[in-house]
Amino acid sequence: MKNGAKKILILTIILAVITPNAAYAKSKDVDKFSKSSILIDQDTNRVLFEKDPDTKRPLASLSKMMTFLLAIEAIENNKVKAQDIITIDKSIASVRGSSYHLKEGEKIPLIELMKGLMIVSGNDAAVAIAKHIGGDVDNFVKLMNQKAKEIGMSNTSFVNPNGLPIYDLSDAKKPPKENISSARDIATLGKYMFDNYEKQVTAITDMSIYSYPERGFCKNNTNSALLSMMPEVDGIKTGYTGNAGYCLAFSMTVKEDEKNERERRVIGVTLGANHKNKRLSASVAMLNYGKNNFYTKKVMEKDDLIGKKYIKGIEELEVVLKTNDELYTVIGNDEHLNSQMTLKEISYPVKKGDVLGVIKYYTDSGEILGSVDIISDNDVDNASLKNRLKMIFSD
Repeated sequence: MKNGAKKILILTIILAVITPNAAYAKSKDVDKFSKSSILIDQDTNRVLFEKDPDTKRPLASLSKMMTFLLAIEAIENNKVKAQDIITIDKSIASVRGSSYHLKEGEKIPLIELMKGLMIVSGNDAAVAIAKHIGGDVDNFVKLMNQKAKEIGMSNTSFVNPNGLPIYDLSDAKKPPKENISSARDIATLGKYMFDNYEKQVTAITDMSIYSYPERGFCKNNTNSALLSMMPEVDGIKTGYTGNAGYCLAFSMTVKEDEKNERERRVIGVTLGANHKNKRLSASVAMLNYGKNNFYTKKVMEKDDLIGKKYIKGIEELEVVLKTNDELYTVIGNDEHLNSQMTLKEISYPVKKGDVLGVIKYYTDSGEILGSVDIISDNDVDNASLKNRLKMIFSD
């Protein structure tokens, strides 16, 4: 190609992947009970299963995941302390619905309110946390919506920190104001929480029983059925209102074994089941599907030698190409892994670490599973006069 136009070299390689014996379950049969649901791989963000994942729906107490996240971040950013003592006022103590049973005048550490929020789904604890961090509930809700926008929750809007519907008492027929989201958005929130604060999250969400002797308080986790049924599960949050139905955001680690080349985590969401047992069945089915029908494979090592290129075909101007990073991907049992390597035309000079191409990995259907940059492993910036002239006249 003339006039300085860059040439692109595309090399497609079909990689043979050993296919385990287990076959896909039919995806339509995975979740029969949710109105919307999704299961994703945390590291790659690959969607392993989805069912109407982008429809906006009430999210009930799954709202408390965002309240919890903002509390964690406020502690991590030294805006508040985990042991801050919060005095419970009348407005907090009178919050209806699922409750941490806070009483007016009680003094409770923030960290205990966070446990009451996530383990027993205390609507009152949510308001207490919101007031402490945001100054007032309205300001805290603004922070919730800001964070949702920041992390890409495009179908989400919050009106309060706990997910309770807000009814217009002057018009009983008017639909309530509610926190709204989608299964995909809530999975996005769960991924963000585990990506950034896994230890802080699971230290609380993995507790089967919450006991606070100073208050004489002891209750099972609202997610105890799933936690006890599947020991690898360590979160995240249940939810229920009449409009939202039975909802659950859940997470599970899949250990490294002969099938999986490293440990992985799946994150799922089920919205709108009409019974808590059906919510549980949907969650278990999705988790088993994600565990049994997919596996992790290391497809590229960091610093793998890709080959050599010569600027303008001049042997003295040799560029050594290598991979910039390692790459693991999640593959379905009956999928084949394909790769496509794209290299730029290399222009003089070249610095070590310059990105000169990319290798993309994808399924037979074209779904991208990951990519690795190809970089220069050496400097090429000291050409002789003879070679400089060759480069000029080669154009």
